[in-house]
Parts: sequence; structure tokens; C-alpha cells
Amino acid sequence: MKRILLLCTFIFTITLTSQQTKIDSLKNILKLENKDSKKLKILENLNEILFDQASLDEALPYFNQMTNLAIKLNQKKTECESYRYIAEYYMRQQDFENAKKITEKSLKINKKLNEVEQQILDLNLLARVYHHFQKYEEAIKIYNEGITLYKKNPKGNVICNLYSNVGIAYGLINQNENSINAYIKGLDYAEKLNDIQSKFMFLNNLGWTYIAIEQYVKAEKYLLKGLNDSLNITSEFTKMSLHHTIGLNYSRWGKYNEALKHNKIVLKYLHDTGNKLFEFDVLNSIGVIYLKTNQLPISLNYFEKAYQLALEINNKTAIQVSNTNLGILFLNLKEYAKAEKIFLEMAKDTINEDLFKQNEFRDLYDNLSAVYEGKKNYKMAFKYHKQFKTISDSIMMEARDSKVNEIATKYQTEKKETENLKLKTEKVEQAIILEKEISKKRMFSFGLAASIFILVIGGYFYQKNKKQKVVIVGLQKELHHRIKNNLAIINTFIEVAKEEFSDIAFNNKLTELQNRIASINEVHQQLYKNADITSLSVKKYVQKLVHNIQQSFANDNIVVSQNINDYLKLNAEQSFSVGLIINEFLTNSFKYAFDNNAGTILIEMKDDHQNLLLALSDNGKGLPKDFDIQQTETFGIRVMKLLTQQLKGSFNLETKNGVTLNIHFPK
Repeated sequence: MKRILLLCTFIFTITLTSQQTKIDSLKNILKLENKDSKKLKILENLNEILFDQASLDEALPYFNQMTNLAIKLNQKKTECESYRYIAEYYMRQQDFENAKKITEKSLKINKKLNEVEQQILDLNLLARVYHHFQKYEEAIKIYNEGITLYKKNPKGNVICNLYSNVGIAYGLINQNENSINAYIKGLDYAEKLNDIQSKFMFLNNLGWTYIAIEQYVKAEKYLLKGLNDSLNITSEFTKMSLHHTIGLNYSRWGKYNEALKHNKIVLKYLHDTGNKLFEFDVLNSIGVIYLKTNQLPISLNYFEKAYQLALEINNKTAIQVSNTNLGILFLNLKEYAKAEKIFLEMAKDTINEDLFKQNEFRDLYDNLSAVYEGKKNYKMAFKYHKQFKTISDSIMMEARDSKVNEIATKYQTEKKETENLKLKTEKVEQAIILEKEISKKRMFSFGLAASIFILVIGGYFYQKNKKQKVVIVGLQKELHHRIKNNLAIINTFIEVAKEEFSDIAFNNKLTELQNRIASINEVHQQLYKNADITSLSVKKYVQKLVHNIQQSFANDNIVVSQNINDYLKLNAEQSFSVGLIINEFLTNSFKYAFDNNAGTILIEMKDDHQNLLLALSDNGKGLPKDFDIQQTETFGIRVMKLLTQQLKGSFNLETKNGVTLNIHFPK
């Protein structure tokens, strides 16, 4: 069962002592000043500094004072600037309506004054309000409105902020291609404007996006370019943030030595400068790398350091992340009592909605289910698995309902637009027919108009079918999710049944059955997670199957290696048969090939354009001398031959330095 490993990336604000001194000084000057015009200037300087503080509660009275004085002195630009400050305050207070209302007020003033640059700033902020409250599609529409307005009046470098923000919004709704396009366009503007900071930002954002879609080579390209360009940036903190992102890319990529190298550069810098929140994040990242490489004692060392730091800075989110990572580590160490203690303590805090969102409830229950499964307390494991499943279904249902409502709204809008377009087209047709009666020479015009009409109607049905496809894909994903959960429940029932019987042979048979179920379940798991619901990665699939078998037999002397191209994929129907064949071969090799001696099993799959070759081999003792595949029909061989027939492939099993099975089947 896959565990969810939590990492967190924080945005850090370093508040310098000199800033607070300046704030206090400006407040004192403001108290002594009597002239309104001078007061307004002081407030502009003061609020610019206050705006960068973590909390704006103290700043709000000064924002309001700036607004009142600006209105009194008829300083419209300053009035709008104060509204933008106040809108930021409402965003941080999670007050959508007031944030939207105050921003629209500023936008209305600037439209009336025809202040285009100010309008663009207001549009950017209004989009950020929608963005902040997770109304991403509305935000994207407004960002693009700001981009269009800027192109008509290209002044300043606000275009970089617009492209950065719209790229982030696209990323949050998984439109990664649009996100990448926005960043590349923004990067082009940053280079033209010689905006080094924005150029760095776009390179970093491109790196993050490619990491998210697992294109690590492209992520590396942009991130290393950003690191090279950061030599022109004086901020060491900026450079260290980039090192940390590069470390994340290498960690996800599986280049763990490179990942450690970059993270340890950051850790040394943070140790010297004392940024504890960032240090906490890096300690967690390093701990995860050691966990991935199965260096569990070293991983524990870093996770414990991170936990102590989280307690020291008294950050609730950091403490929650640390507890989760420690709990998962203890699960991997099979120290179930320690993991249980951590997760049960966390469960007591789930009433705190600031810390626990719905998906975090789900992950917590999933981890608790794994703890009790490890302790062989299947009653409790089943209890928490049911809670995990209930929340998972609820999340899926909410996502589906939201998507269906969204599609329905768009459909109604599209329907009205199409009806209007049809009326316009009919008027055009009537005009052309009338013209035709006057002059037959205009037949070509009529033909052209009819073609356009056909294209419009064809386009409508194409879009309609495209949207129906989105709904179907969503429902298919939900089906895979539900089947996966139901198979997990069956697996739990089998575990409970195993507890009822002491017969080892019987239990072994049930374990083999569980592995067969797991091989089927993994197909549904991958198809549920994939954007493409028709195929899955062979390499990832096989890695999971191998892990399940190794867990069942717990023989560290047997090494399983694979030679499978990263990009090789199987369609869903073929995946079930291939997975079960690999499962049967591995099971037989683990049981019979090595007699508790060391050995190696190799799994290979190759694509020769028309066919796929699955080659399975072990270097064990081989088949008995009197073994005749034509005459001997064991259960495992019968299953593998039947599955090969389903693949419409050829089956060849032979003994040569062990056992080798070759299966050719059409793509």
C-alpha cells in the first residue's frame, strides 16, 4: 500500500530589525505632523513597509487613514493604491466579498480616469483575489484581460507578474501546457525588459512545472540556467531557493547523490544565517532522500532534527509535517507501536480545521490502517480503512459534482451562443438567397456562406463531444477508484480469514491469492491516477508487483532486477494479463528456484514496433530433469499459458542456467 510522504515548501519573509526601527520612526513623525499633504506622504512610505509584514492587522488603520486623506485631497492615484493595500488585508482575512468589492472600486475609478497602467494593476489584483479563493478559471480570464490591455499599452514590467500569475493558475487546474506557454511568454518579456528578477522567476517556475509533470530533463535545463543567471542576483537567499528546487528535481528523478549535494549546500547556508523555517524544510527534504534510498537510520536523524526545529519555532504546520514523516518512517522500520502513537496523537488534533483538510484526514486514516495491518490487528485496520474509503469517495464525489456543474454551466452558455450564431447565420443565408435571385453570378458567395455554416455547426458538435469525453473520462476514473477500493476491502477480508486458520500451507495459498489481487489492483490504481486512462507505465507497474512479492516472501537473498524502457506503455486490457503472468513467475521463482540460497530474477520487456517481448528468467536450480511442459500442467503454468492465449501470444518455457520464459504478443 502506497504511503503518502509529506513535504512542504515555504515562502519565507525575513523581517529585519532596521525595518521595525523605520516603522516606529515614521509612526512618531506621523503623530507630530499636522499638514494633511505631508501626512499623506508619510503614510505612503509607512504603508509600503507595513505591507510586507506577515500580519496586516496592525497596518489596517494606517491603510484606512491613507484612503481618507487621499479622498480629502482628491489624490485619486494614492486613493487607489490604498484600496489595493486594503484588498490584500481582506484576502489574508479570507474575506472574498470585501477583497473583490474594494478592488473593483479601484478599477472603476481608474477606468473613469482612463489610467491604463493603473487598470492593469487592478486587474492583476482582482484576478489574484479570485485566485486566492481557488476560483482559478475566473482568475485566468481576468489575468488574460490584463495581458490584452498591456499589449495595447506596453508600459512597465507588470506583464511579467501577469504571465507568472496566470501560469500558476493554469498549473493549479492541471493545464500544464498552458502554464508552460505562459511562463515562456513571460520569460520572453523579462528578457526584452532586462528584468533579471522576473527572468529568474520564470526559469524557476518552468522548473517546478516540469517537475510536476515528471519531465525532469527539461526541469533540469531551466533550473540550471536559472542557477547560472542567479550569479547576477545579489540575493543569496534567492540562489539557495533555486538550489533547493534543483535538489527536489533530482530527488524525484532518482538522482539522489545530486539531490543531496544541492540540499546540503542550502543547509550549510541556512545554518550560518539562521533561517529556521527554511532549514526545517531542507532537513525534511534530506530525510526523504535517505528514506527513498532505504538509509532509514540517517533519515531518522534528519527527521528528528526537523521535528526539534518545528517545536522550537512553534509552527503548527511544521509540527504536523514532522509527525507525519516520522510516522511514515517508523512504518518503514516496522516499529508499529511508535508509528501508532504518533498517528493517534495527530488524530486527536483533527478538530483543528486549519491543520487538517479533507485529504489529510484521508491520509491519516490510511496510515493508521497500515499501522494496524502491520500489527496484525485486522479489525482496527479494517475500521480505519473504511474511514479512509469514506473520505476518498467523498473527495471523488465532490470533484465529480463540481466538474459536472462546471460542464453544465458551460454547456448552457455555449448553447445560447450557438443559438445566437445560428440566427445570425440564417439572416446571412436569407440575404444571400435574395442576392441570388437578383444575380446568379453570386453563387460562389452563397456556397462559401453555406460552408462556413457547416463548419460552425460541425465545430459545435465537436466541442460538445469533447466535453462529453471529459465527463466519461471522469466517470471511468471514478470506476477505477471504486474497483481499487473494493479490491482493497477483499484483501482485508482475506487477511482476517488468515487469522482464523493456523495451517501454513493454507495461509500461503491465501497470500498468493492476495498477490494476484494486488497485480489487478495496481492496474486500477495507475489508471485512476493517470491523465491517460487507457494505458499505464510498464516500469512503474512492474516495480509495484515486485515490491508486493518481495514483501510476501521477505527473502533478502533474492534480487529482482528489470530492464524496461521508461517510456514503454501497455493498454489496460493487456496490463491485467501481463501483471498476472509476472506475478506467477515471481511467486514460483521465490518458492522453488533457490532453496533459501541467493539468486537473481530478471524481468525484461522490449518493443519491436509490431510485437512486445516479455522475458522472465531466474538463475536458480531450474526445472526437474523429467519435467515435460507438454505433459506437466501445474496450476501456475496453466494460468500463464491461458493468459498468454488471451494476449494472442506465443509461450516458450525452457531450462537453461535456471528457468526462462519468453512470451511474444502483438501490441
